[in-house]
Amino acid sequence: MKKLVVVTNLLPHYQIDFFNRLVRLSGYDLTVFADISIDSPLNNYENKLCDFKVINSPIKNIKGLSFRSSLRNQINAINPDHLVFYGNPRELTLTLLMFSYWLVGKKFNVHGMFHRIGGETILSKIYYWCVGKISNKCFTYGRKGAEVLLSVGVSRNKIKVIGTAIDEKRSIEFSDNVEASKLLEFKNEYGLVDKKVVLQVVRLSEIKKPDMLLYVAEKISAIRDDVIFVLIGGGEMYEEISQKISKLELTDSVLLLGPIYDEEELSYWFKSAKVFVIPTCIGLSAHHAFSYGLPIITDNDLINQASEFDVLFNGLNSLLYQSGDLNSLQSKLIEILDDDSLQAFLSSNARHTVESIYSLDMKCKNYLEALNL
Repeated sequence: MKKLVVVTNLLPHYQIDFFNRLVRLSGYDLTVFADISIDSPLNNYENKLCDFKVINSPIKNIKGLSFRSSLRNQINAINPDHLVFYGNPRELTLTLLMFSYWLVGKKFNVHGMFHRIGGETILSKIYYWCVGKISNKCFTYGRKGAEVLLSVGVSRNKIKVIGTAIDEKRSIEFSDNVEASKLLEFKNEYGLVDKKVVLQVVRLSEIKKPDMLLYVAEKISAIRDDVIFVLIGGGEMYEEISQKISKLELTDSVLLLGPIYDEEELSYWFKSAKVFVIPTCIGLSAHHAFSYGLPIITDNDLINQASEFDVLFNGLNSLLYQSGDLNSLQSKLIEILDDDSLQAFLSSNARHTVESIYSLDMKCKNYLEALNL
């Protein structure tokens, strides 16, 4: 049995699902090094959830840089057939370890975003160039990362686009099992009957610009009363968003619910909505929304969008508005809310996108092909 070692930072649910599926499809003996002791909402490690070995690799953060120890001896003791490092310019320990392996001729791959939200810096470009030179392959989440690697001179033959995904089968199952009678009860409970629901499920952080939706909600609620905005998520902007809702007098048209992690509860919100909106930098929530057949509205800013932007096709499964333009966002929102045939068309394609194109199985297939090239 071939041995695969992956060195990453954390183990959120979507990573655990990916590694489990990878093991089932490949039969590899997989060992993952990750910081499973850290107190973080993205640390979802439980031994019973993992079909692979996990070795705790604590990360220390000092002035924006990350360090960890004892990796080399632990990796060498396993003597893996394939070795994959998490690509992060701020992880100095991993960078030094990669160089040490390169010097002795040991092959390894690097898996990462390979582009920086907000645009590249000189340091990020130098890192991508160095990693591209010394690694066997660079696995990128999306096309943007591949373009950046090419722009700094990394060989095309070294670049492999793996794609992004969640375990869409799980959320599709929840979607399909929501009973019409219970959904009606849910809508009655929250006052959603005869309302057009605009849903946002995201961590409320500045990079996502969640407050943009409030200003659009203010404009729309001033001219119609059939639209309700539902914001699910916590984060550093939660109190600010809450205060803005009160200041803009939106308490009747905007529901701020805080974080919800239970998929069954989330399924009722997704099934009640007509459209999913993240103003910018959409992440894996794109896959989540699509698995419920929910079309997406986000902006067209390639500098600030993440790798998951690859799954969006304007006019097919989503609508893109002009970045920074509230009127454009409002226009796209009203277009989809008031055109049932457009909403149904986008919805059907949204579900197809994660079932047949950007599925977890396809991501695993791309990863395994890249490992064995």
